[in-house]
Amino acid sequence: MKKIILIQARLSSSRFPRKMLHGILGIPLVEYVFKRCKESKVANDVAVITSVEKSDDALYDFCKEKRIPVFRGPLDDVLRRYIMAAKYYNSSIICRVCGDSPFVDYMAIDKQFIEFEKKSSLEYTITTNCLNGFISEAFTLNLIKKIYNADLTKDEKEHVTKYIRDNKKSFEIKELNLNLRPKKLDSFTLTVDYPEDIEIAEKIVSKFDCINFTSEEIIQELNNMKDENELQNT
Repeated sequence: MKKIILIQARLSSSRFPRKMLHGILGIPLVEYVFKRCKESKVANDVAVITSVEKSDDALYDFCKEKRIPVFRGPLDDVLRRYIMAAKYYNSSIICRVCGDSPFVDYMAIDKQFIEFEKKSSLEYTITTNCLNGFISEAFTLNLIKKIYNADLTKDEKEHVTKYIRDNKKSFEIKELNLNLRPKKLDSFTLTVDYPEDIEIAEKIVSKFDCINFTSEEIIQELNNMKDENELQNT
């Protein structure tokens, strides 16, 4: 089973336009997420998947310049984009990562991939009990091809796994409890949705001299920042 991490990204975000090219201490967000995902020990490939729209030309060009594998597909039918990309890279197990998640838990990604190795009937996994930003989910190409043939809404095609999560009893699913959501930080999010989120990300990154720091280390830094009143979005 060939396994791939596909990072969905675009530049047309309404809340934070072109955020994927905005730097975290000088490293553009898309490159930072790619480098975190490359820390996976189990994935065979990592690639960025963006749209064929002109609005994403700069993102595509950046990835090509940095030699980051990149694939282009429909803008709004993101589910179709995943199917097309998985076929292009000849992968049967896909981990979905959102491009606005610089602190995605790469070790949890590997745990999900391993679950598919242990149980051939498994169709979908997702990380739970963790801060938004650590989350990832994995699924088989066969599953997303199957649900694409269902009568999906535009919203279900855009949000990729919404149909699966809304119909859990119809699929072979496993949830992985990461225990990375302390009550003290319950409402905190690690995704980059607004310009001010970059500031928080940079505060975290500046505490480390590497890119492969763990989610537990991030939680510790967030607790320290909370105690020192440096954390504003909780």
